[in-house]
Amino acid sequence: MAKNNANARIRRRIAEILYERGPMTRSAVASILLGEGNFRVMPSDASLSAMLAKNIQIIQTGTDKVDVGDGTMAHNSVYAIDEEIIHCKQDLLYTRPYSTMTKKQKSLAKRCPTCRQTRYMGDPSLFPQEWDECLICQRRPLD
Repeated sequence: MAKNNANARIRRRIAEILYERGPMTRSAVASILLGEGNFRVMPSDASLSAMLAKNIQIIQTGTDKVDVGDGTMAHNSVYAIDEEIIHCKQDLLYTRPYSTMTKKQKSLAKRCPTCRQTRYMGDPSLFPQEWDECLICQRRPLD
């Protein structure tokens, strides 16, 4: 359980880093995570790539040539926040996958009738408005 909780925290922080700092490569995200020192165990490169690729909040925007250390250059993917569905930092919370939610957010999450995904719809005491569908479906309708 501790490992899954750590991965969820890392996945939440990755989305925040990309929102705050803009598009960057996997290695740039890893160096920021390492520099912050908030996590005991850092994910491997393969694990970090999977976290970036499988998050609905993050899209691949292209590639960048990066020096791999021995003088050779490699093409690394550049990742960014999907600006079609995320317009402000608060939207990160409402578009977060169920697996990365905190316990409190999971208790307040509801299933979207359109996409059938469980999404955080907001604390009813702070945000009394009831949404018919999740923020992702509102901004990027299914065809």
